[in-house]
Amino acid sequence: MLAIVIAIYLGEKFDINTGLVALAFAYLIGCFALRMSIGDLLATFPTKLFLVIFTLALFFNFAVVNGTLEKIAHLLLYRFQKHTKWLPLIFYFITALVSGMGAGFFTSVAIMGAIAMALCKSSGMNKLHVSFAVSLGSLSGANFMYSAHGVLFNSLLSETAVANQANILTKDIFIISFIYPIFIMLILMFLDRKNSKIAELNIKKPEGFSRKQKINISLIILLMVIVLGVPMLANFMPENKTIQFINTRTDITLLAVVFAIVAYLLKLAEDQPKEVIARIPWNTLWLVSGIGMLIAVAVEAGTIDLLASLINNMPSIVVPIAVAIIAGIMSIFSSTLGVVAPLMFPMIAGITGPTGYSASLIAVTIIIGAQSTALAPFSTGGSLILGNSGLSEDESKKFYNDLLYKATPLGIGFAIGATLILMFIL
Repeated sequence: MLAIVIAIYLGEKFDINTGLVALAFAYLIGCFALRMSIGDLLATFPTKLFLVIFTLALFFNFAVVNGTLEKIAHLLLYRFQKHTKWLPLIFYFITALVSGMGAGFFTSVAIMGAIAMALCKSSGMNKLHVSFAVSLGSLSGANFMYSAHGVLFNSLLSETAVANQANILTKDIFIISFIYPIFIMLILMFLDRKNSKIAELNIKKPEGFSRKQKINISLIILLMVIVLGVPMLANFMPENKTIQFINTRTDITLLAVVFAIVAYLLKLAEDQPKEVIARIPWNTLWLVSGIGMLIAVAVEAGTIDLLASLINNMPSIVVPIAVAIIAGIMSIFSSTLGVVAPLMFPMIAGITGPTGYSASLIAVTIIIGAQSTALAPFSTGGSLILGNSGLSEDESKKFYNDLLYKATPLGIGFAIGATLILMFIL
C-alpha cells in the first residue's frame, strides 16, 4: 500500500509516469520481498488490458483525426440550438454520444469542453454546470460496454473473483453511470433556474460530411453491429454451430485492429496518418500496465484482502458509502482506469461476502465514486476543461476555485446520494 502511495506521489512530484514507478516497485517487492521469479512477475503484465486500450484508440483515432466526431458534435448542437433552456442537458447527451462512439473520455472532454467554454461566452451558460455535463457525459459514454472504459472494466473484472459476473457488472456500471448524471443535470438546472439567462445561440450550419467521414461513420456502425449482433444471434440460435463458432471468436479488441487496417487502406486519415498513432494514449497505457503489475504483486502479498477486511470492519450500513468516498478521494490524485479500478475491483468479492451486498452495488459504487471527482482542477477532466476555457487570468483563477471547492464536493455529494438510493435497488 505504501508503494502505491509513493508511486502516485513520485509521479505527481517529479512528473514521471506513475506506471513506471509502480513497475519498479513491483519488481523490487515482487522478486526480492515475495521471492517471485522473473517469469512469474512478467506474467502479471496486463497484456489484454494493454491491447484493449491500444487497439480501440488506434481505430477510433481515425474519426478524431479526420474531424468526424467533432462534426457530429457541431451538427447536433446546430439542431438543438433553439432549445437553449435545456442546453446543459443537451451537452450531456451529445458528449455521451461522441464519447460512446469511440472518442473516449480524454478526446470528448477536450472537444466538447472547448465547444462548451466558447458557447458559455456567447450564451451566458453556467460554466460549472456545463462542465458537469461535459465531464459526466464523457465518462458515461466511455462506460458503454463496447467503448473504451467498458471494455477495460470488463477485462479488469474478468481477472477477479467475480469474473463470472463481469459482463453483468459492466452493463450495470454503464446503465447507472448513464442515468444518474441526467438527474444531476436536472437538479443543477432547477437550482439555477432563476439565475439562468441563456441567450439564443447562433450556430452556423456545419458543412456536410465528406466522403471519408461518411465511410468512417459506416465503419464505426458496422463494428458496433458485429460486436452487439453476433452475441444476440448466438442467443437466438443456440444450435447453429456456425453462429456459435463465430461468436466464440468475436472480440472487439482484435476486430478493432482489422477495422483500423481497413481505415488505413481507405486512407481515412490521409493528411495525418502518423497522427493516428501519435494520439494513442501512451501515458495511460504505461500507467495502467505498471499499476496493474503492482496490484498483482499486492494481491500476491494479501494486501487486497487486508483492505477489504478493513472496510468490512465498518458498520455494514456505511460500507457502500465508504467505498464511494474512498474511490472519489483516490480519483482526485490518481486515475480511475489506472489506479482506482485495478485496486478496488479485486476487493469486490471480499466486501460482498461478509456484508451481503450485491457485487453490482459495490462495482457501480466504485466507479461513480471515482468518477465523481473528475472535475477536480488537477484531475484529467477538470484540467482539460480549465485548459480549454480561454478565460483571462483572473477569471481562470475563479473558475479553478469553483472546480476545486464547488464541483469536487458537489460531485462526491451526488455520488453519496446515488449510492444511498442504489442500496435499495441493487
